[in-house]
Amino acid sequence: MFKNLTYKQKFFAVIAGFMILLLASYKKTYKHTLAAKKELSLVEEKLFNNESSINELYFLKDEISNLKKTIGGQTKNPEHVQQELLDFISKNEFNVNIVSIEDVHLFSDNDFLIYSNQIELEGGYEDLIETLYEIEKKFENSRVVNANIYSKKNYRTQAKTLYLKIILQNYENAK
Repeated sequence: MFKNLTYKQKFFAVIAGFMILLLASYKKTYKHTLAAKKELSLVEEKLFNNESSINELYFLKDEISNLKKTIGGQTKNPEHVQQELLDFISKNEFNVNIVSIEDVHLFSDNDFLIYSNQIELEGGYEDLIETLYEIEKKFENSRVVNANIYSKKNYRTQAKTLYLKIILQNYENAK
């Protein structure tokens, strides 16, 4: 059968046989190898994403604990915090007078309960600033969110009195 063919026809028959052999070997071996390599790279990528998400989770937990420290942490009893604030001011013997202290204000949303305490102090400028600084730095049960210094004039004595209004907040999880 091959004796009757010319060299040119034999050459094309060998090329066609080589192509058929190449296609058969691709279908039987290379196709599965390439698919396995593609799947391996996909699994490695998922594994890397999983490891990075675990690291991100630890980072976020650490960040949440730092934020809790910054905000003022969890509170036990809001009235107790107000009493501790009064004790802090009286024990440190600041040269200020407590003019008024408001009832605890409660604000709630889906995630947190926020307790606000408001206190008004009277005194000299330096004494008020020192008191505010000490409350902000050393009073750990609540955080200062607003401070306002203002003066009122007594028209009978024609004297001005300086006041400091401080708003402090702390929170707890609503869940």
